[in-house]
Amino acid sequence: MGSFLKKYKFILILIPLGLVIAFLDTKILDGFLASSKVNEHYLFLGVLLAVVITLVIVILKWDKKNEEGSK
Repeated sequence: MGSFLKKYKFILILIPLGLVIAFLDTKILDGFLASSKVNEHYLFLGVLLAVVITLVIVILKWDKKNEEGSK
C-alpha cells in the first residue's frame, strides 16, 4: 500500500484542486461575477492566485524531495 501512495502521490494534489475548481465553477454559474462589483472580481482573482501559488509550492517541494531521494 505504501508503494501505491508513493507512486500516485500526485493524485493527492489533484483531488483538492478539482474540488476548488468545482466550487469556483458552481459559484460562477450561480452568477457570482454577473454583477459589476469590483470587490467580487478581486476576490475571485485572489482565490485563483492563492490556489496557484499553493499548488506551485506543493509541487516544488514534492519535486525537490523526489530529486533528493533519487541521489
